[in-house]
Amino acid sequence: MRDDVRPRVYRMAPNRKRAFLVVIGVGTLAMLGVVLPADDLPGTWRFGFLFVWAALMGWLFYATLRCSTSFDIKALYARGMVRGRRLAWEDIQDIRAEPNPAAAMQRGAAEVLVHAYGRDGSKVLLPFVDDLHVNVERELGLLRTTWTELRGEDWAPDPQAAVTIERRDARQAALMLGFGVTMMATLPLTVLMLLPLFVDMPGWLESTLSPLTVMGLGLPLVFLLTAVLSYRARLRR
Repeated sequence: MRDDVRPRVYRMAPNRKRAFLVVIGVGTLAMLGVVLPADDLPGTWRFGFLFVWAALMGWLFYATLRCSTSFDIKALYARGMVRGRRLAWEDIQDIRAEPNPAAAMQRGAAEVLVHAYGRDGSKVLLPFVDDLHVNVERELGLLRTTWTELRGEDWAPDPQAAVTIERRDARQAALMLGFGVTMMATLPLTVLMLLPLFVDMPGWLESTLSPLTVMGLGLPLVFLLTAVLSYRARLRR
């Protein structure tokens, strides 16, 4: 086991700190412009709301700056906005780079995130170890090499943790597939919903193809069936 591991810390890049502060400042000024002129609200309500808003934005900025990932010879540390996690090297089951599901819907979000898995199979995000702040391939290689060297020669994966991780992966993949198929089903279901406007149909069928039935029940049903069938298929494999 090595005893010369150099501690390393991953934090938010300075340019992103400044951009984040600008966003908070602009948002606060916009809120001032909306709330202060609202004469129909009591002054205590307006100033109370602005105080709460400013406190929330201040906490958000402070908590984000506190987020970090670090490691030393003893453990890997992940400090989130609310709580921190300490993962001893021998307790870690895996360290992976994974695609960020939110990247497709959130502009400027990291596309690749890195997670560590604890002894109980829990999934721990490593803040700022992503493709916006570091070279993920290089830093993931460093983390995995350090983990392999410091976890001990007698280390073995925990079977129960492996089952938990596998089930979580299957569940997440099933949900993503469910969302994707539901989005693709929107167009054909819309055509089906509009069909009674152009084609003569029996009354019972026309009422069945109402917007409430097609969209209100059809889309959730597509999502549910896709997610459940995908999850069961992945578990069988």
